[in-house]
Amino acid sequence: MTAADFEALTSLGWDSGRAEEFAELEAGEELVPARVSMETKLNYLVWTADAELPAKVTGRLLHDTKRDPLRRPKVGDWVGVTFADGGEKVQIRQMLPRRTQLTRKVVGRRNEGQVVAANIDTVFVMQGLDDNFNLRRLERCLVMVHEGGAEPVVLLNKADLHEDAAGVAREAAVAAGDSPVVCVSAVTGAGISGLKRWLRPGRTVAFIGSSGVGKSTLLNRLHGEELQETGEVRERDSKGRHTTVRRELFFLGDQGLVIDTPGMREFHLWFAADGLDAAFADIEAFARTCRFGDCSHSSEPDCAVLAAVAEGRLAEERHRNFLRLQADLAKLDKNYERRMWRDKASGSFSPARAPRPFKRGGR
Repeated sequence: MTAADFEALTSLGWDSGRAEEFAELEAGEELVPARVSMETKLNYLVWTADAELPAKVTGRLLHDTKRDPLRRPKVGDWVGVTFADGGEKVQIRQMLPRRTQLTRKVVGRRNEGQVVAANIDTVFVMQGLDDNFNLRRLERCLVMVHEGGAEPVVLLNKADLHEDAAGVAREAAVAAGDSPVVCVSAVTGAGISGLKRWLRPGRTVAFIGSSGVGKSTLLNRLHGEELQETGEVRERDSKGRHTTVRRELFFLGDQGLVIDTPGMREFHLWFAADGLDAAFADIEAFARTCRFGDCSHSSEPDCAVLAAVAEGRLAEERHRNFLRLQADLAKLDKNYERRMWRDKASGSFSPARAPRPFKRGGR
């Protein structure tokens, strides 16, 4: 790899650690590093050091990931590719380890996970101040952002439409814990300068939120021109049309890289080992002085969490939602165990839907 290629890739998030990982990929093919910028089913676009090119996953990689679809390339992944069709297209042959990822349960009854984006440094969890604000939904998103290893930042957009944006920000700060809360207006530009600390060369930020919350409008303002189509929001329920229809990675020069995602009406939990404790660090701190080490914080004697609720040091609704999320995660585990044993008994067990623990790659 030439110095010029390394520099070009660095603007896309490449570093010396990635170069070491790339050197360890399976030999035998003249691979070129690339980053996935768009995915629609099995059709991709990737960025190499020179261009953005259409890509397909090889049959071998599809076969190797058949039992674990969560390991297939997603927007933000670094991959090894080879050129095809005279250099006009590429084939994705191998993947580099993910350092972070954002995952959720698919919508509906299927007990399957979905990787929203990979190798993200920061996730802007966006809510609108036009009746879109919902603390409970915010907490669910924060659990999964923490679980995937990225830094969450709460963005309250449309601050120009609320008479007490600062008051709502204080409410959000309770749910956000140690995560920053920033009020902005993508339309007027208010508060946008406060985002520059996260928008830096080579860094990747993902936007998530409900349809109509203003993700694409904010992206367009950051870029200075229209990258994504925006739609109107219905006044009666503050819901917007799905103008963003796919996940896509955009290069914003000195402001780094941004992944825009379609609006998510629901954000279901997937398996989370550490994300719940990280998102509810205040409850975790109280829990350290509970009488029992395996306290569920629901009815046990000498529970420090229940004492904090009774004394007004912990909001009752926040405690109640913690218990709901805890129960949801326990249900996921139980459903998985039930399916695993049923499928093993019938001889049809496949770990395709199994909750593979996410292990961050790289440094």
